[in-house]
Amino acid sequence: MLYMYGDATLNEGLKTYFAKYSFKNTELKDFVNELAIAAKKTGVVSNEKEMIDWSATWLQSAGAAEIQLLVNDKVCRPNNNGKIESFKVQ
Repeated sequence: MLYMYGDATLNEGLKTYFAKYSFKNTELKDFVNELAIAAKKTGVVSNEKEMIDWSATWLQSAGAAEIQLLVNDKVCRPNNNGKIESFKVQ
C-alpha cells in the first residue's frame, strides 16, 4: 500500500484514523475510509471510491495478485527452467 499510495497518504490516513477512533472499536471499513479520504486529500485518487474498491480487491479477496508479461500483445512464457531469459522495455 505504501508503494501504491505513498507516505503522505498513509501518514494522513493513520493520523486521522487514530484521532477519530482512539479508544474505540473499529472495523476494516473504518480504517479504509480514513485512508480513502487521505488519498483524495493528497491527490492520489480522484475520489474515495477508488481506494475502497482497491481495498475490496486487495484485502478482501483470496489469492496472490498475478501479473502477465505481454510482448506484442502475446503472453511471454518462461523457458523450461521457469525463467524469462530476456525482455526489453521501451
